Amino acid sequence: MGPDIAEGVRRIKSQDGPDIVLWGSSTLTSTLLEHGLADEVLLIVYPVLLGTGKRFFAQGTLPRSFQLLNTRAMPSGIIFSTYKVAGGLKAG
Repeated sequence: MGPDIAEGVRRIKSQDGPDIVLWGSSTLTSTLLEHGLADEVLLIVYPVLLGTGKRFFAQGTLPRSFQLLNTRAMPSGIIFSTYKVAGGLKAG
């Protein structure tokens, strides 16, 4: 990808090919959102409370709004919610 992650992802996205999927990187997810390179976010919620763990978004990630596209609940209780990135928060 090169030393500039955002530019590397821009280059890959400009090429023909399948969708790009990022799995489980709070640091990279925040970088992609900051540079407008993430189109959708899939949140998977498991019915388990651990008490501690890694944050989904890195500390310092700018506030964003998302539009819900789809939600699926599995028999196990796991919930899949797909969101479209809608941009920065608008003042109320």
